[in-house]
Amino acid sequence: MQTLPGAKWSCHGCGACCRDFRLGPVEPEVVAALKARGADALVAELSGPADWVVPEAGPGGETGLFLRHVDGHCVFLLPDNRCAVHARWGGEAKPGFCQEFPYRRLRDPNGEVLVIRAECGGLHASHVDGDPLAAQTALASALPTLRPTPEFRPEAVAILPGVGASLADWMALERSLLACWEAVDADAAEPEDTARALARAAVQAVGRSLPPGRTALAADAVREAMRMVANAAIAQETPATEAWQRTLVRQTNLLFDRKIARSAEGSDGARRLSEATKRYLHTLLGQAILGKHLVAAGGFVAMLGRFVFECDLVRSSAGSGQVTPAEASAVLVPWLRFADNPMVLGMLRRATPALLELAAPPARDVPTIAP
Repeated sequence: MQTLPGAKWSCHGCGACCRDFRLGPVEPEVVAALKARGADALVAELSGPADWVVPEAGPGGETGLFLRHVDGHCVFLLPDNRCAVHARWGGEAKPGFCQEFPYRRLRDPNGEVLVIRAECGGLHASHVDGDPLAAQTALASALPTLRPTPEFRPEAVAILPGVGASLADWMALERSLLACWEAVDADAAEPEDTARALARAAVQAVGRSLPPGRTALAADAVREAMRMVANAAIAQETPATEAWQRTLVRQTNLLFDRKIARSAEGSDGARRLSEATKRYLHTLLGQAILGKHLVAAGGFVAMLGRFVFECDLVRSSAGSGQVTPAEASAVLVPWLRFADNPMVLGMLRRATPALLELAAPPARDVPTIAP
């Protein structure tokens, strides 16, 4: 099982994974087992007698069982951010999706890949002081899962719209790109520059080039597109829309206004990143490459453009002084959860021209790869 070089993770008990998510689907046999253990009585202790699992339509329209939210969090979340099921009956009693988070597994021609989902609220800290991810592969492989492990075996891999590489050529190029990523001094290099250097290398590898990008204009265009999606989501809310969903959309919408607000305050709309924050974002970039985030983005350079946009959101975060990893995580975690939605992903696909400009050169003082 492949892991990112130097990757680390361990649970920091922040409870973020028990908030602002659709909590499921839960295996019917797990529901039955929890009821047999006394889950009804446990929920009554925590929040009063109520159904703790409810049927909902899943992403594909199929009906599944989902854990109920109470005050924006899982019905089983304790005040100290521990899981009541885990605390009383052990981790193996939890639903499979709870046990699996934040691991993300997939298969490519080189075998299985294991990365940590960037939506983990503790990743900004645990990527520094956590346990080596390479030592957790056996544990991750043994965890239950409701769906087959995704396979990455396209006939061709998109680098630019309409321009790609064969699967074999891409896998070789991916190794080179990850070697370039690993060689970067993450404390010194701006993460956007690293992303642009990787974009330049990938495009050169297929005999193309990227013209200089209109970075500020492109970032504004993507931000406005995302604001439109958020406003559309707010307009489509119904009485059945859960409070945590309303909060997530509004919290994310604020991110798109902050650069305007900072500019109005007389700043340039961008804060500097601390060295620790650069390392955190550098880790997220490496995970995006190994974890094949290019599939959702519709291409490798578009994926890097989205990363540059996310760095822009972080730099325009509220506050003063250098952006800390905790502040960066507070921006990225809700954004990533908001973006994991078909409507948002569709708008990001439509914004591909702007994302390509965000990933375009110039890049300064970072390694490059010969095509």
